[in-house]
Amino acid sequence: MINKIIKLADRMKDEEDLKLEALFRSEAVNDDGFSERVMKRIRWQMRVRRFALPIAVLVGGAIAAKPAMDLLLVASRLVTVLPEDVRSIPLELLPQLPTVVGGLAVAAVMALFLRALEQ
Repeated sequence: MINKIIKLADRMKDEEDLKLEALFRSEAVNDDGFSERVMKRIRWQMRVRRFALPIAVLVGGAIAAKPAMDLLLVASRLVTVLPEDVRSIPLELLPQLPTVVGGLAVAAVMALFLRALEQ
């Protein structure tokens, strides 16, 4: 049945259909691998763009982690030096403050990293 339909479609071709078939029947142009090299380069650039920002965030975060923790420790020591009536944080929470702030900083960095991966 399908074979009959194909033969019928071949009989119904007009002059324009035959010209189009002749155009598409021609051989591919020999480009000595140029197309493949271009496609490889495009794929490489896409990979570089996809991973450049997340890697930069990780490297920058690794470099800034120790100074940020030192800054948090200095800030917590500064709070203990302030007079009692100025402080709004109870003294028993002060040793936990750098840990909480450090955890929030790590969570923020991870959120930024995941968002960068999505893009």
